[in-house]
Amino acid sequence: MIKLLALDLDGTLSLPKNQILEETKKGLKDLYLEGVVTITIATGRRYRTTRNLIDNLGFEPWVICNGGALIKTPARDTLNCEIFEVSRVAAVARDCSLTIFAQRDSEANGGPDFLVDSSSCWNEVTRKHHEDNESVSEISDLVLETEHVLVAGLIGREKDLDQFSKALNEKYPNQYNTILVPAFEKPNYYCEITSKGVNKWTGIQKLLKNLKIAENEVCCVGDELNDISMISASEHGFAMGNADERLKSKANFICGDYDKNGILDVLSYIKKINRKSG
Repeated sequence: MIKLLALDLDGTLSLPKNQILEETKKGLKDLYLEGVVTITIATGRRYRTTRNLIDNLGFEPWVICNGGALIKTPARDTLNCEIFEVSRVAAVARDCSLTIFAQRDSEANGGPDFLVDSSSCWNEVTRKHHEDNESVSEISDLVLETEHVLVAGLIGREKDLDQFSKALNEKYPNQYNTILVPAFEKPNYYCEITSKGVNKWTGIQKLLKNLKIAENEVCCVGDELNDISMISASEHGFAMGNADERLKSKANFICGDYDKNGILDVLSYIKKINRKSG
């Protein structure tokens, strides 16, 4: 029996501009209304930008965002929040001539969504990202200030972010997760940093405990390397047809592409499994 469906957003459910294919939208709404399967979003996005898609979804799902560090209920309350002190990460970034973004639970705590380090290492994409989000961000000295955040991130060239990741893990072994994925601002990459032991699957585990659902009753769907934790752990793990090949190698199933209603393959699978379970 499948009782929870966890969906990544970008490259899985979300089209450009937070749109959803009508057939996929209808299929998810029908599944939601049946009341058997709980639907949750599992994304690296912060909560505010996740809301942009939820507003097009037609119902209120659970949300695991910030790479698993933050869980929001359908009523928009915070169920769980995993934070860490960011100054050491910001210092390593400065040593690599990079700039950290640090994400917060502004929905619960007020203030900006994210902080941008006030270093002199801003590249063009960092500057534009701040300008595009100036109303929900704030410049702060993240090395000197004691800021506790959900996720830290950097945007830049893949080789520069790889160098940073190696430097951080050499200086502070086994303390942080670092994952590189393609950024929206092509050809740049995004490096996501969370506390060790925080990822999409650990977020799902906390939600399962709250909902009293077993781990073998979860279906997970994704397309990028930050989905590996949940896809590889799930007995019903799906990689999208457009997914990174490294993720596909960890998945038990492959569905269609995100822009060709690939999610409908997953919904058909869930219905089949649940019919058999009676």
